[in-house]
Amino acid sequence: MKRFLIITLIAFLAGIFNTRAESDGTNTAPMFGVRAAFDVNIPGDWHNDSGAARMYRNGYGVTLGGVYNIYLGKGFYFEPGVSFFYDSYSYDDLKITDDNGYLKSENPSLYKLGLRIPLVIGYSFNISDRFSMSVFTGPELSWALGGKIKVKNKELTGIFPDRLFGDFQRRLDCAWKIGVGVPYNSFLISIDAAIGMTNLLKNKNVSFRENRVSVGMAYYF
Repeated sequence: MKRFLIITLIAFLAGIFNTRAESDGTNTAPMFGVRAAFDVNIPGDWHNDSGAARMYRNGYGVTLGGVYNIYLGKGFYFEPGVSFFYDSYSYDDLKITDDNGYLKSENPSLYKLGLRIPLVIGYSFNISDRFSMSVFTGPELSWALGGKIKVKNKELTGIFPDRLFGDFQRRLDCAWKIGVGVPYNSFLISIDAAIGMTNLLKNKNVSFRENRVSVGMAYYF
């Protein structure tokens, strides 16, 4: 699966970079940019044959990285990017007790650090002489470099499982990104949603996907 994704990505990028942009009076030179975003993480429910259960509360994160904007002609563009991300959210109404039923901790937090590779196609258009917008959509791959489940009670360190990956969650995620942006000089202010498409749980009887809403700003050179 990983090999297939890598081969597909390389083939897709090769096709895009070999595309010659049409000249219609718009600046067609590719542009590098840096982008930062504030993320609201919206973990989905756990699903199995019996139904769905809410397991997590929403959390927050940040994303920081670079983008490369390639004009394709007639207002369309392709923009790949590479970003580092830090995500967090927590369990919802999970109580940890000892053998006697006494509450020891509750609602452990989950943390992830990794890389994201968005591959979006966008379309820019003018609303008036002074105002324009862009809409964009495309897949976004994520690879978690590290992750941890953290409990508040230090007494449970080493007792309550703290490994997020391994037998619990998958590191590789794929989401579908859709958003809108408003340019201002060399900046682009955007809001987008990433809809999770990958079941992140390794338990074959349960499925779970992560979603995200981000408010970001990019600066192009």
